Amino acid sequence: MTTTVERTRWGAVVAVALAVVLAALDMTVVAVALPVLGADLGAGPSVTQWVLLAYNIPLVLLALPSGRWMDRAGHLPAFLLAVGGFGVTSLLIALAPGMGALLAARALQGVFSCLVGATTMPIVASSVRPEHRARAMSVVLTLIPLSGVAGPALGGVLTDAFGWRSVFLINLPVVAAAAWVGVRSIVPTPGGLPWRGKRLLFDLRPVRTLFRAPRLTPPVLALPLIVVGVGALNFVVPYLLAQRSASVVGLVLLSLSVGMAVFSPLAGVLADRFGSARVATAGAVVAVVATASLLLLDGEPGPWDVAWRMGLLGVGHGLFAGPNAAAILDHTPPELMGTSGGVTNLLRTLGFAVGPPLAAVLVDLRSTVVALLLVTALGCAAQWWSVRGDGLPQRGGKP
Repeated sequence: MTTTVERTRWGAVVAVALAVVLAALDMTVVAVALPVLGADLGAGPSVTQWVLLAYNIPLVLLALPSGRWMDRAGHLPAFLLAVGGFGVTSLLIALAPGMGALLAARALQGVFSCLVGATTMPIVASSVRPEHRARAMSVVLTLIPLSGVAGPALGGVLTDAFGWRSVFLINLPVVAAAAWVGVRSIVPTPGGLPWRGKRLLFDLRPVRTLFRAPRLTPPVLALPLIVVGVGALNFVVPYLLAQRSASVVGLVLLSLSVGMAVFSPLAGVLADRFGSARVATAGAVVAVVATASLLLLDGEPGPWDVAWRMGLLGVGHGLFAGPNAAAILDHTPPELMGTSGGVTNLLRTLGFAVGPPLAAVLVDLRSTVVALLLVTALGCAAQWWSVRGDGLPQRGGKP
């Protein structure tokens, strides 16, 4: 089921993309600054690790409630609350006199980051015509891994040049730009900033409604199964190349993001022409092939041997991410766009989070790759099932 959009507002997509960059960067940009931050505020590693955890915990705990809240909220006020709150908490962190105040502000920043994620799908749905959705979601979702890769480098430069507080102050001009573009571009919708208390936290009936939709369940289930490999391999590759320099390892990991960045825009165009589910399935197949190719690595592989395989995995994810999100949008009832966004954000976060511990408990590279191959193949099967449900192309093509 889809809503009627007279014309695509690409400015709204830019506003959402800027907000997503903010939220994604702050997951990793602070990591490099932690030793300097801890020394300045008199905190050791056991305390400074909570600067990361305090941000990430709300992303998991509040994903579903924030999505349900978004179903009742006006899009523009909700977006301004999310990015404005992110900016205010960034300033509070930068001005924090001690670790207690910093961690409290950091946790609150995680809450607003969760709201940023909740606004993405509803705003795209109300601002972008169906035949442009895959392109829009491909652009937005590609920025998440790219921001994650750029975060540590940016954090290191800012910390060395201006101190750790600049890592958070740099958010303010981006917040201002996102808010300005959002005010000019986001389609006004009914609703303000409602609050329904416990109902938002404990009423899971809308989530059950989503999973009862036969055409929606397969792409939703495919999402965490496909992305788990990225989290696992980001953990494994540095150990696989332990004899190489950190800069070489970083370039090898960057190849995955390059593959995504190059093929995501193409994936959006193809999906808008031939059908989102079909292109997402093609991406899942490429991810399976890339994962299987890792079984051919020897005990001490060269950087290029690993890099081209990671790049191929990036191609698969580039073809998968945006079209998968567009396929989910296509079959989400308009009144549950926020809930659907909350579910997909939660599953995407869990998929990335499960990867490293899965890799850590397995004894060697081969067993890790075999496990990832099985999981990725299940994700591919789920995404393929959505193609069977949709028939020949959902949009743009002739059956």
